[in-house]
Amino acid sequence: MAKLKVKVCGMTNIENVQKVCSFSPDYLGFIFFSKSPRYVGKNPDPALFDAVPPELEKIAVFVNEDFKRIIEITGKYGIACIQLHGEESVGMCQLLRKNGLKVIKAIPGNKLHDLELIANYAEVTDYLLFDTPVESYGGSGEKFNWSVLEKLESPLPFFLSGGIAHDDADEILRMNYKNLFAIDVNSKFELSPGIKDEILVGSFIERIKNET
Repeated sequence: MAKLKVKVCGMTNIENVQKVCSFSPDYLGFIFFSKSPRYVGKNPDPALFDAVPPELEKIAVFVNEDFKRIIEITGKYGIACIQLHGEESVGMCQLLRKNGLKVIKAIPGNKLHDLELIANYAEVTDYLLFDTPVESYGGSGEKFNWSVLEKLESPLPFFLSGGIAHDDADEILRMNYKNLFAIDVNSKFELSPGIKDEILVGSFIERIKNET
């Protein structure tokens, strides 16, 4: 297995960002979706994003957001990579990439049987993300049924998300899915919504990176 990357999503607090960054995740996710309990707010403090070292990549997470708003937010906070977690169209993904953004498109587990859908998004995105299908658009803590990936050959590198906990490290290390690129952790590593247990995060990152 190639060395896996780790994304820590749902960051909301400057001090917490600094502590989590000390364990060198590869990506930090910031949620710009007002219905999420990990919403960074309409006008978050730029210091929240400036706290991320330049060698780590910031990801802005959107759900069915307006194109102009995405461009405004990514420009304001110096974010070059976005995650689209709603029903964004193929055309929207294509347009955002044409405007210089790297695009991760989330595909809920109940749509993984639609190979044409996945192929269409693969043509206009940089990465795919497979997550548990829930009405709240992620962050539910519900475990994703990983077995559906056994017969799927992702056409792009993909992030694996959906209720991943520290205790899942052993199973993740046994995975041999084609194009598995990164592990996306969130709610199962929290002290409260948006505040991560940095010791738990650090231990997970060390385990994943040292053994892949």
